[in-house]
Amino acid sequence: MNIAEYKDKKIWAVVGSVSNKEKFANKIYNFLKSKGYKVYPVDPSGKELDGQKTFKSLKELPENPDVIDMVINPVKGDMFIEEANELGIKYVWFQPGAESFEIVEKAKDFGMEVVYNKCVMVEF
Repeated sequence: MNIAEYKDKKIWAVVGSVSNKEKFANKIYNFLKSKGYKVYPVDPSGKELDGQKTFKSLKELPENPDVIDMVINPVKGDMFIEEANELGIKYVWFQPGAESFEIVEKAKDFGMEVVYNKCVMVEF
């Protein structure tokens, strides 16, 4: 787990309740954008974010992100790890609370680089 490697990745997808301004997914989405990253909002609800479309799945994105930042209950997050594997996405960041032993192990079994128990807003 080399956090510097993640900082060098320029295209991110934030997975969670990105459209809800009260939620950490929204805060992380805006934080990464403010740091100059290209960030896609992946919100399973499909609700708009400041008048722009969010994506319900990683497969809907116009390009593959370098990193997915998971800010979603691990039970709901499981399908996104499956999708990331199908798309060949190799970097996953689990925000505190978005990880479970099972989902972290699944990502590792797929050969993904994994960060967990750390907040991207603190580390960056």
